[in-house]
Amino acid sequence: MEKIAVLVDSCCDLPKEYLKKTGVFELPMQIAYHDKTYLDRVDISAEEVYRNLPVEIPKTSLPSGDSIQKALDEIAQAGYTHILSISVSSGLSGTFNFLKVFLDDDDRFTTKYFDTKQVAIASGLIAVEAKKQVDDGKSFDEIAAHVEKMIAHAMVYFCIPTLTYLRAGGRISAVASAVGGVLKLAPIITCKPDGTYTIAAKARGMKKGKKLMLGYAQDFLDEGDEYLIGIGHGDNEEGGLSMLDLLHENGIKGKREFIEQVGPALGVHTGPGLIGIAVVKI
Repeated sequence: MEKIAVLVDSCCDLPKEYLKKTGVFELPMQIAYHDKTYLDRVDISAEEVYRNLPVEIPKTSLPSGDSIQKALDEIAQAGYTHILSISVSSGLSGTFNFLKVFLDDDDRFTTKYFDTKQVAIASGLIAVEAKKQVDDGKSFDEIAAHVEKMIAHAMVYFCIPTLTYLRAGGRISAVASAVGGVLKLAPIITCKPDGTYTIAAKARGMKKGKKLMLGYAQDFLDEGDEYLIGIGHGDNEEGGLSMLDLLHENGIKGKREFIEQVGPALGVHTGPGLIGIAVVKI
């Protein structure tokens, strides 16, 4: 009999209630300050990272080999025979490739691993639906095929109120950052098909940014689609709720919907105030 575990990394920003579910396991990214390294969501929260950004912008790195081994041992001890491993885009993080080495080496499980080509709540929504199908009693192969389909039908957009943190993390030049600050431009970032970041648009302020993201969602969806919606926010729940309201006012309502704080691994590069939207067709 198949006993299926769902394994994610903390860059997937899996909704909190799913992290508490039996059969869901999360690998913590590492958040490194000058004097100490923390495990994402284990011994440091997103709120703590945001609070400390004016003092220090930390570095982020992959889950450690130790934490991967610990998670796999825990999964084995709990009696799981199969693992669906769902990772943030390999174009943004080495986690997928590093984890693959461990999974290929471990003969305790039948494993399928997925590079979602997405980030944050978009990757999380794919894991949410995979877990629902596990709970519904679908077979391992059926769920794996469905995950592949969801990866091909997912989108994510983030609107960021300032370019300061992208510049500090080496993601954008000082000149572009200065110009953006003067013009009050809020860039909208998305993932390209290869899973790397690109700037989709530069909005004049967050209000315009939210309207543009609504437009992207409308363009992505066809009549009759069933889909999940995830709203990510950078210490800005009010902004996240207003984004969800805007979608609802325009007839976009997911089969299930989630609003989540963006985790530290993305938050250190984008700073507070971010609003993001993810849609995954199911």
